[in-house]
Amino acid sequence: MDIRQIRYFLTVAEEMNITKAAQKLNLSQPPLSRALMDLEEELGCQLMIRGKRQITLTPEGLALRRRGEQMLSLMDMTKNEISDMGKGISGTLYLGHVDSNGPSLASEWIQSFQKEYPNVTYNLWCGTVDDLTDRLESGILDLAITMTPLNSELLDGVPVFDESWVAMIPKDHPLAQGRKKTVDIKELAGSDLIISSRRSRREEITGWFKKAGKKPRITVQIAHSSNAVHLVTRGIGIAIFPASVAKNISSESNVVIKKITPEVKVTYLLSWDKKRTPGVLAKRFIEHIRKSMELKN
Repeated sequence: MDIRQIRYFLTVAEEMNITKAAQKLNLSQPPLSRALMDLEEELGCQLMIRGKRQITLTPEGLALRRRGEQMLSLMDMTKNEISDMGKGISGTLYLGHVDSNGPSLASEWIQSFQKEYPNVTYNLWCGTVDDLTDRLESGILDLAITMTPLNSELLDGVPVFDESWVAMIPKDHPLAQGRKKTVDIKELAGSDLIISSRRSRREEITGWFKKAGKKPRITVQIAHSSNAVHLVTRGIGIAIFPASVAKNISSESNVVIKKITPEVKVTYLLSWDKKRTPGVLAKRFIEHIRKSMELKN
């Protein structure tokens, strides 16, 4: 299996049609079909089901598409890194981030780093902590802004920011009434809750309730915190997320924000794969952020 075959396969997977893929690759259809059959024969499995008008990927084909995209991305990163060696600090930094306060931190850091290293370009990717961890492990990302709890077996990280947890409550919910700006964790136990689908996060939140002698009623679990506001606005439940998720909610919305007590905080980290030494550019970026944190403190 070589890069050429992977590119052919990914083009077919994208077009879902061998004729269209052949046109895009500037090939005639027979050589492309032959290359795909050779790939299936080499792997010992069927990668796609060929219909009259389009193809459908098998489970094996879906797995190869995912890995193939990672392989090509890693190849491009390697090519750029080697090409940029000896040119000073330049090249592309592949930076991932979570979707709560991640975009704000990433933009702040890029702005300050760009002043010192104007020849650097950036490739940003937003995802869950689990997604980011996978991409760091596979080498697709150089660095990522993640959140605690950190999987210390897989990642190293520099703590960069702390923030409190809040409850986003539908405006007509009993807990939203009054001028009180906080809500006790015990009070939330009887309501439908919306939380992160991340397993370690679910265990953490469940632990808060257990400590208070209560059991949470988790109704909805979501991968991306940006969905929380929409669900709360519809009155589906109370969302428990870091404060930055709620920072863009207007006072005229149907959502009331209250800080959770006893106060609990989440820590954001600039993380990298523990088993892989960061490249020259990534190391310089880490150093830059460390110095920035020292100046702030």
